[in-house]
Amino acid sequence: MSRYKEDILEAKERLSAWWDHELIDRPCLSFWTPKSGVKLKDLGNPLDYFDPFFLAEYWSAIDKALDDFERFSAFYQFGGEAIPRFFPNYGAGIMASVFGIEPKFQTRTVWFQRETSVKEIINLLEEVKLNDNNPWYKRLIQVTETAAKRGASNFCVAITDLGGILDILSSFLGPIKVIVTMKRNPDLINACRMVILEKWMSVYAVLQDIIQKYGEGFNSWMNIWCPKRWYPLQSDFSAFLNPKWFKEFVLPDIKYQAEHIDYSIYHLDGLDALKHLDDILNIDSLDGIQWVPGAGKPLRSSDQWMFIYKKIQEAGKSVIIDNFEQPERVAHFYKVLDPKLLFTTLVIPDNVRAAFILPTFMGGLEGKGNFREFKREYRGKRINKNGE
Repeated sequence: MSRYKEDILEAKERLSAWWDHELIDRPCLSFWTPKSGVKLKDLGNPLDYFDPFFLAEYWSAIDKALDDFERFSAFYQFGGEAIPRFFPNYGAGIMASVFGIEPKFQTRTVWFQRETSVKEIINLLEEVKLNDNNPWYKRLIQVTETAAKRGASNFCVAITDLGGILDILSSFLGPIKVIVTMKRNPDLINACRMVILEKWMSVYAVLQDIIQKYGEGFNSWMNIWCPKRWYPLQSDFSAFLNPKWFKEFVLPDIKYQAEHIDYSIYHLDGLDALKHLDDILNIDSLDGIQWVPGAGKPLRSSDQWMFIYKKIQEAGKSVIIDNFEQPERVAHFYKVLDPKLLFTTLVIPDNVRAAFILPTFMGGLEGKGNFREFKREYRGKRINKNGE
């Protein structure tokens, strides 16, 4: 049993079924809310006791990062299928540092950039060795092992965010040189892809072996526990590409990754990437898609995107809506969409509001009625129960 979640075994059982598009007793839904008697406003600035970008700024301070994570976890209820999870966050695409880029932390963002000529790139990538002489390869192993040992049965440890294959290449060449080289020398781009993909898969396997050695199941930055190995696949660079070049330079890598791990979810990011949805849906080995509209666009919890969610489910794949921005609307989504192929994640300010807005299958009222009256009644029952 986990120190931070009493019903962790039941949650893992439901998630194990969900990955195979099955339900046991109810749909899967993940939510976080402060424990009874604790309110978000009372906690102050969460960054004062847990900063998810702490390791990105202080690369090797793993013990402090774990201390902060456990302090944070003690305040929260991990509801539904929320599994306590520590994520070694070094920024999206830390695999670029394994290839030699020093990450630059700036305002809760990590930048990976190293000006490299087209003539030098293939030799640079091929010469990288995955051993103790590679500082970032060594660091990822040490951090993952330290966290996995400490987590044991209390929390799981996610694999770090390795990044997309072309995203990593773009960290060296930049978008313009990548696109120009695709036109002038596509064989070079393909050679670079092959080297990055091979070493990406090697690092992935090593880190997952460590996680498997000390704990049960696997997780990622997307934060969905799985009994077998999985990963969120992505290519943010695909937003720059037309469908023809996506099929030539991105799709083969996504297919290969999906076919060589047990489960996978594609992170579809931004309107400019939406043109590739049909090709992504045709990947048989892909299990789900997370759609992120992008900054300044209608919220992912908006009905405006319902046609996308339905299209994904009609293809037999799960819809993942992370950080559902309007928790009061979540019950509506589980009614309109197929609940077997849906996973949502919510952050709710307090457990009173959680009881009011959660779907009935989670014991909630789905937002029906007057919240102020419900709040008074809920608090009255709690006071009588506790004798306070």
